[in-house]
Amino acid sequence: MYLYTFKPPRLDRAYWLLVPAAVLSSTPSISVSIVAGSVLALVDASPLFAASVAALNAAYLLAAGDPLGLVATAAFVLTYVLTYKRVLYLSPLAPVGWLYSWLGGRYKVIKLLGVGGFSYVLAVRQRRAVYAAKILRYVDDYGSPLAGDEGILRIFGQEMNRYLEIKSDHVVKAYEVYLPAVGYRDVAQYLKNPPYILLEYMEGGTLRDLLRTARRLPAGQVVELFRQLAQGLYDIHRHNVVHLDIKPENIMFTRDRKTAKIGDMGIAKVVSGGYVRSSYMSPAYAAPEVKRGMATFASDIYSLGCVIYEAATGINPNVFVENGYQIPPPSAYNAEVPPWLDEILLKMLRLDSAERPTAAELVTFLRKTVGGG
Repeated sequence: MYLYTFKPPRLDRAYWLLVPAAVLSSTPSISVSIVAGSVLALVDASPLFAASVAALNAAYLLAAGDPLGLVATAAFVLTYVLTYKRVLYLSPLAPVGWLYSWLGGRYKVIKLLGVGGFSYVLAVRQRRAVYAAKILRYVDDYGSPLAGDEGILRIFGQEMNRYLEIKSDHVVKAYEVYLPAVGYRDVAQYLKNPPYILLEYMEGGTLRDLLRTARRLPAGQVVELFRQLAQGLYDIHRHNVVHLDIKPENIMFTRDRKTAKIGDMGIAKVVSGGYVRSSYMSPAYAAPEVKRGMATFASDIYSLGCVIYEAATGINPNVFVENGYQIPPPSAYNAEVPPWLDEILLKMLRLDSAERPTAAELVTFLRKTVGGG
């Protein structure tokens, strides 16, 4: 059964085939087929689909005055009773239930900021201060447990507490991590007391927002962005943490958009033995070795190279790699790009991770080349 998922169920197709067949035959079998559809949906469908199908079937049959409408109604009620918590709490609308409630008894939830594969992000207020609260989901999009698994919950706490140690002007600040004293017995308990990390609220949007309107940035702005993000990445790496998901959506700005910060450390890992196993990086910005199941500090360098290249040209360089072409220098698409930026970006984007510069080397190079903090 497809518990906690919203992927197409195996037998839904049978339901949709039964109804046209019954209509074409113009026999009372349409009633039987519709009720059969409700049963199939209940047995083998996602909760949201099952409840929707059963409700539509019941409404149709009752409106038609068919006595089997009562059976369909019973199927709908049973489906709803069995699945309502999953439908309500685990659908993409789940975080709406937290609006205007109190998170951890201390933070008033004021707005939903986003829903990701691993977390819900809410804007919360304490007195006059506004924060972003990232809440670990109970299950992911594929039905695999997250906060519902005590082991994953413990790892989340360990990694996010490590995030608290990172102090940088170019990394989104983390203020507090909350975990329950014991694991969750069920979804209802999770909803009352979810695990979260409290973060700095970034009001200037993301780099992706900028690129949607501008496509590419002026060369001077790209250089300053590069300088700030290299410093942020160095501050992450010196705590022995690899970010794993550097992309334009995770580059955030202060309200005046003069300061850029690396955010969304949701899948960051403490490095052990020089590498971590990862399958969670966004493939569009992932280094080649990540697709083989391994990620290192150099993988973050590659991802940052992709981000800066795209900021300068409007093109993600992984497009060339995926199609078997050599990555051209960014100046081929933006004549304002200086030669030194061509050179360093192509080094960051080398397919052999051992040939890429480290974050420390990037910071040193940029200080010598463009100055700044």
